[in-house]
Amino acid sequence: MSTPDHGAAESDSPSAPAPAAEPGSTAARRRTHPITPLVTGWKIVVGVIAVLTAQNIARLAEDFTVMRALIGMGVLVVVVVIAIVLSALSWWFTTYAVDEAGVSLHRGMISRSQEYAPRARIESVSVERPLLARLLGLAKVRVEVAGGGDSYLDIEYIRSGDAEQLRRGILDVAALDAPAREPDRDPAAGSEAASPAGDRRAPSQAPAAADPRAGAEGPAGHPREGFLHDDVTDGELIAQIPTRRLVHSLLRDPGFLLSILVGVVGVLAAIGLTIWQDGVSFAILVALLPTAIAIPKYVFGRIESGWGFVSRITERGLRMRRGLANTRTDNIAAGRIQRFALRRPLLWRGPDWTGVSVTVAGIEDSEENGAAHVLPVGTREELRATLGHLAAPLGTPDDPGTIEHLLSAPAREIDGLRTPVRGFWIARRTRVAVLLPGALIQRSGILTRHLEIIPRERLQGLTVQDGPFARKLGVLDLQVGVAGETMQLSDLPRRDVLALHAVLARDAATLRRYRDREHWPQPALAIGGAPAGPAGGPQ
Repeated sequence: MSTPDHGAAESDSPSAPAPAAEPGSTAARRRTHPITPLVTGWKIVVGVIAVLTAQNIARLAEDFTVMRALIGMGVLVVVVVIAIVLSALSWWFTTYAVDEAGVSLHRGMISRSQEYAPRARIESVSVERPLLARLLGLAKVRVEVAGGGDSYLDIEYIRSGDAEQLRRGILDVAALDAPAREPDRDPAAGSEAASPAGDRRAPSQAPAAADPRAGAEGPAGHPREGFLHDDVTDGELIAQIPTRRLVHSLLRDPGFLLSILVGVVGVLAAIGLTIWQDGVSFAILVALLPTAIAIPKYVFGRIESGWGFVSRITERGLRMRRGLANTRTDNIAAGRIQRFALRRPLLWRGPDWTGVSVTVAGIEDSEENGAAHVLPVGTREELRATLGHLAAPLGTPDDPGTIEHLLSAPAREIDGLRTPVRGFWIARRTRVAVLLPGALIQRSGILTRHLEIIPRERLQGLTVQDGPFARKLGVLDLQVGVAGETMQLSDLPRRDVLALHAVLARDAATLRRYRDREHWPQPALAIGGAPAGPAGGPQ
């Protein structure tokens, strides 16, 4: 995390900028909840037990006696006490503060460390409630900061009610930069400007609650519910996943079913082979227990990723809540999204279900229940509403129709760039790249159709790959990089790749620098299409 510059140059001019303040320097420092050591200390105990048993499970089973069991329990009690004492010391020397400069976290007893999240670099604020913490009424607040995937600051643990207040307070601090960068903005629109790091909506992009087109229903076709009453968020309803749809979507997902099948066969084969070689013994069964647990853990993780999923649009961006045992709430600011990935498995095509994940600058939380999954399984209306509030315009007369066509039509019916090599017959029939005025899109996949969308404003790197085999076939590969992710356009005609590279290189060199932040992003799925803005140049 970066630290603001402390060296302010002196100036006689009354308009000289004020010195940059260090986050936390003007606010009272606070400690987390006193029972935090109990929540964090168990991890040390479980880690020690796991290491000891994994290395000595067979010997412990063979040499088991009551006396040794009592000695082991005594050692375990000592380990628990030591873990709690260490956690208590760590808690006492850990403090946090929030002021107008940002968020700071100080920790350490012998070796002190200081972490800062300056307000101008705060991307989003999430509230996570692991099972044990939730039972105790506690929560963790994570502040995502612009930078690499590990650029975040965790405040753990505080009362759940205080966590929500802290989240809102940090977002208010992050929004303080908006008036400074837009001094000429109409004061009446100040509420729309209060958003962190790039979530600046034009006056026409007010929260969906003010949208007259919504009528008596929300933008996703649900009855209008006003504000959310679950004490974790507010805003207009965008998507809500019922448990029935979640379970049916997993049973209709070939990738999920195949993973379970391969896992079960692998576990049964490992158990059978071990018993065939060494016979049946308690030590062998215990040693194979972690492998057998992996499958139920994977299934539970997929269920938890969409359990109770609710997303709502607020002036801060998209607010999401999900989780069964471990609940979490996340914010996604539209202005920080670099890439969209849509997926539609074979058996999802009947009910028109689609999953959406995004790549966000500074956030690498891409596990199944992570913040990057903005719509685990949504209907066509929920897809339209989600992309409508997050995506930049594609620049077509009918953006919703364009996305639906790219997802549902056979690849051969999509007008775009594809490999000319007849030997690559699978790629010729499943993979196609399309350049639209506002975005670069690639459609791929056989059983599961994938759609990658990169706004042309967000391009960060281009690489053309060539070689003797490619020259013989008359093709080139183009890698398009954005925020740590890469879109691979493989085996395309050389002339088309060079022309595409020239257009995208111009976009990467100019659009990110000269983009009109006041009017980006506009809804991609607005009725009647949306203008492409500065990305709408010639293709």
